[in-house]
Amino acid sequence: MTASKGTGLQFWKASKARNAEKAIDHTEDVVMVLRLTQADLTAAEDSLTVAKKLYASREFAQALEAAKRAESIAISLEERHAAYRKAASNVRACSDEMRRVGLPTGPLDAALEESEKKVAQGTSVDGAVVPNYLEGRVILERAEREGRELLQKATGASNAIFLAELAVEALVEVPGPSDPAAFAAGAAVGLERVLEEATRELALGHPEAASRIARDLEERASRLRSEYLEGCRLLAITEARVGALRADGVDTTRYASQVDAARRTLDRGLIGPGISFARRLSKEIDDLGVHHRQATTGLSDAETLYTQLSREGFQSYEAESAIREAQGAIRDGNFRRALAQIQRAHAAFVRRRNVREALAKSIQETRARAAALHGRPLPFLPDVEELLTRAEREFREGEYARSSEDLRIATLLLGRSEESNAGKG
Repeated sequence: MTASKGTGLQFWKASKARNAEKAIDHTEDVVMVLRLTQADLTAAEDSLTVAKKLYASREFAQALEAAKRAESIAISLEERHAAYRKAASNVRACSDEMRRVGLPTGPLDAALEESEKKVAQGTSVDGAVVPNYLEGRVILERAEREGRELLQKATGASNAIFLAELAVEALVEVPGPSDPAAFAAGAAVGLERVLEEATRELALGHPEAASRIARDLEERASRLRSEYLEGCRLLAITEARVGALRADGVDTTRYASQVDAARRTLDRGLIGPGISFARRLSKEIDDLGVHHRQATTGLSDAETLYTQLSREGFQSYEAESAIREAQGAIRDGNFRRALAQIQRAHAAFVRRRNVREALAKSIQETRARAAALHGRPLPFLPDVEELLTRAEREFREGEYARSSEDLRIATLLLGRSEESNAGKG
């Protein structure tokens, strides 16, 4: 029985020894392989050395634990080292990309140095001091993230600068100027300096400022190009309208020379002053055309109306004078004055028409009063009849002043006749 127990104890101890030996051998293999990764396995090797010493001291259980701890440390270090190296590689790749586009890489270089220091400071893992790959990786990942964000913004800024360059090129190469070189020199004044400023901001690592400057430049160049084309279009239309007015007899010499001056301004690349000049001329010619049409149409209508009224016996020195002055004003190109004279003529028409209507009404009323006394032996009634007949004839012939005078006398005589008739009653 005692022999059996001794044999079992020996077997158990031998088993522990074999397990410890296998663990040590396995850990040695792991450490040997992981050395190829360039990870700092000093802590794992130290634990492995402790395991071997414990094994030699026949402390098999402790040796097994030390071997397993050494393996755990080695694997953990390898994983952290791999992640650290990947983060460092990503930072270097990001740095290369930033360097290619001209961005400063100082923050990334500083992050690499800081991470190396953090690794060298070490940290405690399973009671052993190991390289601090974990925090070093955190530093690198943060630096890469910030670098990628900056790179993305820089890419956007670079695209904005490229679009701004295209807009400037489209401006200076716009078709139409008589002297393209002179136009390009004038139109691009200040634009190249702004483009250089955007490029400089990007090189200094200020992509947001570079993007803002580039977008403003693109908008400005595009607006100038549109304004140049608009100016050319307005001048072409204005020139055609000037020709049409000239054909109608309007003196447009001043406007023709101004159209030429505006076109020369645009051709020199002075787009701001040129478009303002073109817009002002376009409005003036539009107004001139409107006033010309209003004046000529108004004069024609006034002449037609006056002719009709003249056939009816209407005569007005004021209306004739206004029409003559309107004709002269149109010949001189002073359409505002012509319109004022046409209004004056129409006012004379209205006044004369009012007088005519009032006189006709008075004759009619007086005729009715005389008719009421017809057949009575009144001394002035025959004279009233004669005066009314004459007033009506003069009215039809347009002699309103004489008609009015005869009507006035007839009205006085009629009043006396009515008084006489009332006395007899």
